[in-house]
Amino acid sequence: MPCRFTPRLNVDDYTILNRRAVLRALGSAAVLTATGGCFARSAWGSPVFGAYPFSLGVASGDPAPDGFVIWTKIAPKPLERGAGMPKKPVEVDWAVATDDRMRQVVHKGTATAHPELGHAVHVEVQGLQPARDYFYQFTVGGERSSTGRSRTLPPAGSAVSQLRFAAAGCQRYEDGFFTAYRQIAAEAFDFVFHYGDYIYEYRVVRPGERPLSVVRVMPDEPDETYTLDDYRHRYAIYKLDPDLQAAHASAPFIMTYDDHDVANNWAGDVPAHVVAPELFL
Repeated sequence: MPCRFTPRLNVDDYTILNRRAVLRALGSAAVLTATGGCFARSAWGSPVFGAYPFSLGVASGDPAPDGFVIWTKIAPKPLERGAGMPKKPVEVDWAVATDDRMRQVVHKGTATAHPELGHAVHVEVQGLQPARDYFYQFTVGGERSSTGRSRTLPPAGSAVSQLRFAAAGCQRYEDGFFTAYRQIAAEAFDFVFHYGDYIYEYRVVRPGERPLSVVRVMPDEPDETYTLDDYRHRYAIYKLDPDLQAAHASAPFIMTYDDHDVANNWAGDVPAHVVAPELFL
């Protein structure tokens, strides 16, 4: 039976301010932030890192018949505020190849990792062939990331004899190790559908504080997430897990979100906080 795939949505079509128009008008070194300020202008030339800058691994997602998104974050000290990076943008080279040794490169370029965006890199790769594997890698300051595998979707409206994917979600750190992701990585699926609750926003849970067992305690023993730095720290804790990193590097993820990605019942009728915390008063 034919399977039909909806082409990837263009976020620019749903925003008042067209992102690509801003980039063309202002250049990548002076893009306006959501708060109206400007990104830092002076880039960090010839960066040298005291620790491996790709500590959070690589990932791809949002697959389409002609491409996908590739991601990494420059974070030599991922659990520190600012991830051990200066408040300067840094240029990151990227490449996409048809082989896992990165010898047959079909696309390459340079992206700017801005401090305002946590030095994350988000590249929308297009112009690829449908229904085939590709491999990608990042380079910064002489350091190379691990190689990730991604895959494009079949052409829209085409007949598909087989489509292999995994479903995952509700991955609370304290409730168990992420060993299922190691198996997902070994399967090399066409894509992974993640249905939400990638993180849980609760404060750290220690053994004995609840009836259920606590398999592992989050490093730094964080409080509940409220600020942008809190969320970046929480995502770093999760993405340091080697099995989760392996799954991200093995196949593109198609993501949706659930309440704990923001706050428990954030869109429901029973909010977790009846009264806002003092932080917001």
